[in-house]
Amino acid sequence: MIGFISSGFNPPDSLTREEIQFMKGAAVIVIDTYTSPNHLREFENRELVFADREKLENFEWIFDEKEDIAIVIPGDSFSATTHYSIYRDALVRGIGVRVFHNASIFPIAATRMGLHLYKIGAAVSLPRFRENFRPLSPYEKILENLRRGLHTIVLLDTEPPMELPDAIEELDWMESQLKGNIFMEGKEIGVVSSIGLESEKIIFGKIERVRKWVGGRVPYTLVVPAELHFQEKESLELFRI
Repeated sequence: MIGFISSGFNPPDSLTREEIQFMKGAAVIVIDTYTSPNHLREFENRELVFADREKLENFEWIFDEKEDIAIVIPGDSFSATTHYSIYRDALVRGIGVRVFHNASIFPIAATRMGLHLYKIGAAVSLPRFRENFRPLSPYEKILENLRRGLHTIVLLDTEPPMELPDAIEELDWMESQLKGNIFMEGKEIGVVSSIGLESEKIIFGKIERVRKWVGGRVPYTLVVPAELHFQEKESLELFRI
């Protein structure tokens, strides 16, 4: 059997009793290290298999295991399509599966700030710019959400974890190219830092203020609000800088 262990925001403390019980009985424990820097690093002196993006996307080796295997995933198991691909292929092959759910950045990054659940649009990933790789698709997706009156949760690259100034710099560049007036001076965004941890920080304000903020630490998640309900406006004022 393959157990998909959704480890929440702060493993091992955020693991559930059911998850711990399954992991104790598993012959192999695989740790997903790429979807968040807050992944499990040790578990009861067990030998752990740390799997990066490439190892999880090329997952045939998982099916070679003849005993129970636990795949420990930051947040919730099926927030990333890679994990569902493993689940789907396991079902096709007749391999037993069990899924344990837990807290996820979706939609908590936005609802934690008081934004309404039904107004959250498609999430956007912000990859780190590299030589000859400067995609504009994240900006285009945010703009499409805004046109539909939907808030956007923006996930930052995790390999290595992207710092807030780097993310703002990339969004500034996209703004200069597409000029959709999303990240111009005076526009407001939210930032959630280390959500679910004791060091959690939440801020909201004009982008020129956010750009200078140094109070958080990775992982960061950005929230781009659409038109706000009066209740949402009142909630965001709790976090204004």
